[in-house]
Amino acid sequence: MAPASRRSYVQLICNWAGVGSLQIDNSEESDMGKYECVAENSVGTEHTKPTPLYVKVRRVPPTFSRPPEPVYEVMLGANLTLTCVAVGSPMPTVKWRKGVDQDLTPENDVPVGRNVLELIDIRVSTNYTCIARSNLGVIEATSLVKVQSLPAAPTDVIISEVTATQVRLEWSYKGPEDLQYYAFSEISGIITMFYVVRTLSPYTEYEFYVIAVNNIGRGPPSLPATTTTGET
Repeated sequence: MAPASRRSYVQLICNWAGVGSLQIDNSEESDMGKYECVAENSVGTEHTKPTPLYVKVRRVPPTFSRPPEPVYEVMLGANLTLTCVAVGSPMPTVKWRKGVDQDLTPENDVPVGRNVLELIDIRVSTNYTCIARSNLGVIEATSLVKVQSLPAAPTDVIISEVTATQVRLEWSYKGPEDLQYYAFSEISGIITMFYVVRTLSPYTEYEFYVIAVNNIGRGPPSLPATTTTGET
């Protein structure tokens, strides 16, 4: 059965004593050429003047009708479906690439027009690129699948400059950088990695811990740091 995209036909008719005809169903580019009508009997053979046949082919470079989104934000361990649809004439093949050079679509099984990529248990933020290709060109669309998770606990909490009513806290953070602020005890909204705690009571033992906060929520607390304020 001929492909559905080949819907035209050509009919050539020879007008001699006996009428002959040639019909080409579902004409395509390979049918182009010169055609002759040949009549023969016991006396000899006669050819008509060659008739050229032109098949007009519509050519459109590939373009995305449904590209993947530029960024997908997912929770750690989530699943995600990426869909990429491209059109053109001829229809382009569509494949996926992970990162810079990891092909995800087998070369012997590249779908035409549409490719769906199923991601399961996503753990790391990665770029995924959809590539549409035909003999008229190649186009690409890249998506960043960004894993969001709670921030890590701050480390190396240090107490210094202890007086009767205030102390200075400093800490380090080695987790993802998309933080909103830090919090400790009942104080939040700190955007630096140090803070001076004031209005403390003299000669009182305090325990401090620091928490990192992002748009997902509050991470685990740091190891506590303990100090005793000075006397008045």
